[in-house]
Amino acid sequence: MMINLQKYRWAVRLFNTALFLLIPWLIVGGHSAVRFDIPSMRLFFFGASVWIENFFILLIFTFFITFLGILITQLYGRIWCGWFCPHTVMINLTWFFDRKKLNFINKVLNHILVFLVSLIASVTIVFYFVSPYDFFRDLAGGTLGSVTAWFCIVLTVLTYLSFTLVRYKFCTTICPYSKLQSIMFDKNTLIVAFDPATADKCIKCNACVKTCPVGLDIRKGLVSACINCGQCITACAKVMKKKQHPSLVHYIFGFDKQKNPYRVNVMITTFITLIFGIAFIWMAATTKPFEFQVLPNQMFMPREKDGRIINSYEIIVKNISDKDIAFTLDVKGTEEYELQYEKPFTVKPTETGKQTVFLFIPAQKLEKFPILSLEMHAIPDDKEMKPQESEMSFRRPIKAKRKTIK
Repeated sequence: MMINLQKYRWAVRLFNTALFLLIPWLIVGGHSAVRFDIPSMRLFFFGASVWIENFFILLIFTFFITFLGILITQLYGRIWCGWFCPHTVMINLTWFFDRKKLNFINKVLNHILVFLVSLIASVTIVFYFVSPYDFFRDLAGGTLGSVTAWFCIVLTVLTYLSFTLVRYKFCTTICPYSKLQSIMFDKNTLIVAFDPATADKCIKCNACVKTCPVGLDIRKGLVSACINCGQCITACAKVMKKKQHPSLVHYIFGFDKQKNPYRVNVMITTFITLIFGIAFIWMAATTKPFEFQVLPNQMFMPREKDGRIINSYEIIVKNISDKDIAFTLDVKGTEEYELQYEKPFTVKPTETGKQTVFLFIPAQKLEKFPILSLEMHAIPDDKEMKPQESEMSFRRPIKAKRKTIK
């Protein structure tokens, strides 16, 4: 089991890499499966779209992911770093760069391969902001935007320098997660540890030290720089197998070796994570596909004609869905009225429709009260969309008092 540990880890890394590379090419609902489209300022996520006006939903999602990360760290330590972190995965894919005693030609080839990996990774990151289909179409036609081109170049250079000069030092010196983990660990967190009880079995082969990607000696105790990759476990297991003894290094839940997920700190973090998760799901499910607003028409004063009072309003509808929406308008709060507006009232995706409407109500309805509180409803033609309402006031015209000349 321990000898095959790195095979499982490689399977996870290859799966993560495949997801990273393929998701931008996946089309759901006419758009990339996951992409933040800068020109329209909206996020596409597996068929759903979140506009900049609704980005507070992403704030809730960010809190959810943050506390979920804290929860995973409290339970399983730096398992993310060793098994799922994109930086670690990419460094592992360029394992050949760590080989020693290479001739000049092989070193040059290694740099070329690392540069290609850096280029592919960087361009794929860009695909999460620009559709890959549009990217290559514009590239072939010579119309690729300068911002996109320079972003690819700069990101590729930075990634290449990180993969060739920094590598695993990023995990121990730059990554903020490495520094924060010490306040998330407790005595029951999953760690990689050398068993002191079997220290006399160690043959000082240093296999665990040689294989450690961050250069640690796990025999000296727990170090915050450990990324829980388990390579030392596999290396020790291979050596000790020859002596018919299990590995001296293990994944353990603290030095008490007791898995206890019902700890106070874990329960509190779980509760907070669930709150943000439920809030995100609820907010995402109740996001409105359009915004509706009614404003008084400042250019038209209330007036009376043929026994009816006329008010005018400016209707503003912003379509934040992915399809045309045709609206009908009605008024709640009175039964006798006539509403005049240009029909059909259709708003295209990403556009804001504005229209002037005129509301006629019999004058006798305002004999007792000079103002009526009403609601105007925008009813979409799509039955799956709920109507929206906006409050408004209907006013009786102010009659000027005539001065009598004596």
